[in-house]
Order: sequence, then structure tokens, then C-alpha cells
Amino acid sequence: MIILLKPSLYISAIFILLFTSACSSTGSSNNEAAEQQKQKVEVMVVKKEPLSASFDLSGTLQPYEDTSVSFELSGLIRDTVVNVGDSVSQGQILTMLDSSSYQLQLEQASTAILEAQAGIKNATAAISSADASIQSADAQKAAAQAGVNKVNKGAREQERAQVRTKVQRAQSALTKAQATAERTKLLYDQGAATKNDYENAQLALTNATKDLEDTQEALSLIQEGATLEDRQSAESSLQQAQAGKEAAIAAKEQAEASRDNSTAAYQQAVIAKKQAELSLSKTALKAPISGVILEKKATVGQLASAGQPVYRIGQIDKLKVLLPVPDHEITNWKQGQTVQLQLYDENREGTVSKIYPATNTNTGSINVEVIVPNTQHDWAPGQVIKAGRQLTQSEQILLPAKAVINNGTDTFVYKVVNNKAVKTVVNVGQMSNNKLEITKGLNVGDRIVTTGVNLIYDGLLVQIMGGTSK
Repeated sequence: MIILLKPSLYISAIFILLFTSACSSTGSSNNEAAEQQKQKVEVMVVKKEPLSASFDLSGTLQPYEDTSVSFELSGLIRDTVVNVGDSVSQGQILTMLDSSSYQLQLEQASTAILEAQAGIKNATAAISSADASIQSADAQKAAAQAGVNKVNKGAREQERAQVRTKVQRAQSALTKAQATAERTKLLYDQGAATKNDYENAQLALTNATKDLEDTQEALSLIQEGATLEDRQSAESSLQQAQAGKEAAIAAKEQAEASRDNSTAAYQQAVIAKKQAELSLSKTALKAPISGVILEKKATVGQLASAGQPVYRIGQIDKLKVLLPVPDHEITNWKQGQTVQLQLYDENREGTVSKIYPATNTNTGSINVEVIVPNTQHDWAPGQVIKAGRQLTQSEQILLPAKAVINNGTDTFVYKVVNNKAVKTVVNVGQMSNNKLEITKGLNVGDRIVTTGVNLIYDGLLVQIMGGTSK
């Protein structure tokens, strides 16, 4: 069934429909505008992290150990073995001086030793000869003294008796020889004995007569005693023996003095040789430590002076840096603590090895020595690094510094609550690695605007576009 409306009612219905349609269209446009007015932001969810509070320090890298190397002698540099950047071992030869003059000194000292040894040998032989002469002189002196004693005392009774006995025997022998000679002569005259028998008998008689005379003369001398000439002769022999001994003693003393001089010369020559050997060894300049050649300050043909630096060697397998720590903070630093070091974009851990006992005169800071590994030699002495020391491992709320605003009166952040920015006043603590510690005002799980904070205000609708909103 079709219901027919009156014209007036029909017109009213059309107006209502048009109005309703217009209202619906206006409401839809308003919603789209509201969505477009929301500020796009990035947020993060508040959580607790380990707080690595640090001091902003810097220092210059240095070799762990370095030393300047120089000759102890003067001379002409003959050769340079290593160059800058070369690795060297302790004891390795770096360069050489011309050693010809020092080699000559060594040869001269060696010759002096041989000469001194020959002098000692000759003096020792002379001493032995003098000892033998002294012994011989002693024997001669003893014999001469015995002669003197004998002359002075005369013959003993026993000696006199012996000589008298010899006289009697010679007398008996003569009597027998006379009888034999007379009998042989008688037989020879009768033809009963040969001429040879006769001559032998006469010779025996002559000898017996001579023997008797000799023994009688000896007996006479013994009985009369020594003459003045005999005594003088005996004394002279004694004096000669004494003089011979004194001469032998003097010769020995002279030989001993010669030996002492030769011994002293030998010792001096030995010292001179050792000195020459030492000087010769010092013509080779050796590395006192293992490391890398950092500087080379000499060339071949250059005249080097004693003490003049030739090379600089450094140990760079590990480096050290002195950090100037404010004196009021030095109590927080301990030997063995870990320090974070940064060179450009690279971070390394170092270890506190030494805390200096006095402040720096100009700054009032106290140097802390930190050792850092450098096995690849990719960090170099002279580079400036940044350093920070980890103070605590306690967990705190940390926010990026860009998320925290300070208007001169308040320090605050924007929380996102029901898609609105809510200004929230906070208290901040320490700053570490561009993050601020929030000590009051936030709880774990809050969502905080991190990007776009300068474009929003309290109560503004926001649209979360990124970050860590979960």
C-alpha cells in the first residue's frame, strides 16, 4: 500500500533529510581535522638500567716504557741497522761506531800483557838462580869457617897420633926397602938376580925414603901449628864466602823487585785490556728494552758524541695515559679499577696502575696512571683520548638528555597518558654517556616523549610514531 503525503509534509521531510545529511557530513570533517592536529612524537618506556657514572677526563697516550738510547763513547757512526717503526728486541744491535781505534787499544793492551808475563817469568828465573847462589855461598862460607876454626885451633891429638903412626909405618917401610935393596944388589952382583929386580928394589927404596920424608914433614907441621899465612888465607876464604852470599842476596832482592814491577805491569795491562774490550763492545749500540723505534736522530757518517741521543725506543704493546683527576674526587679512584677509554669511535678498557702521591703544581689535580692494551699497535703515542671511570653498578632510571627540559624554573619531561602529553616535573642526578639519572618523578613503565619535545605542550594530543613504546 502506498502512503501519499501532503505536499507540505513532503517538503518538511526533505528538509529534515538534508539537515541530517549535512550534520553527518560536518561531524566527519571535524574528526579528520582533530586527527590531523595530533603531534607526532617518539616515546620510550621507562625502565631501570645500570648507572655508569663517569668523569669527563682526557689525556695523551704515552708508551708504557720508553727510553732514549745514546753511545757512551764518541765516534763516527759507521752503520744504522734499524729505522723508525721497526720492532727491536732487548740486546739487539741498533747502530755501530767505527771501532778501529778501540781495536788498536785492545791489541796494545794484549801485547803489554805478554810483555809483562815475560818479565814475570824472567824475574822468577832470576830469583831461583839467586836462591841457588845463596845456598852455594852458604856452603862456601861454612867450609871457610871450618878452615878458620881449624887453623885457629890447630891439629887435634888424634890427628897428631895418626901422623906419628904414618911416620912409623914409613920408617918401617924404608927399613924393609933398604934390606931388600941390599940383598937384591948382592944377588945381582953374584948374577943370581936380574937387572930388573935390582932396579925395582932401588925404586922401592927411593919411594920409601920419600914417604918417610913426607910423613915426617907433616908431623913437623902439626907439631908446629898453622902459620900466619895459613890463618890469613883461611880468613880471606871466609870473607869471600860472605861476600858471595851478600851478592846472591842482593841479586835475589833485585829479581824480586823486578818480579813485582812485572806483576804490577801485568795487572795494569789486564785492566787496560778489559777497558779496551769494554770500549770496543760499546761501539755497538744495543737496545736496552724491547719495543718499537719511535725516533731516529742520527745518520751514517755523523760524528756522535757520548750521551747524544741516537734512537728513542718505546714499548707500545700497551700504552699508558695520565688522567688529571680533581683532588676532591681522588678518593673514589683505586688501583686496579677499570677505566673506559675512547679514541674517536673506538672504546677500550684500561686499568688504574698508579695514583700519584702529590698534586700538579699548576692545576691542583692529581695524576692517575692508566694502562691500556695495544697489541695491534693501532693506538699511537701522542694521541689524545677521553676517559671515564665506572663508579657503581646500581640500577637507576635513565633518560636521554634530549628528553629532559629545563625552563629555568622546573626540570620536566612529557609523559604520554591517554594519548596526551602530560608535563611531569622530575629530579635529576648524574649524567653518564649522554643520559640523565632520574631520581624522582617517574616510575618504571611510564611512557616518555624522547623526540619532538620542543613541539608539544601540556595536554596536547600526540600520536606515537616510533621509539620504544612497549
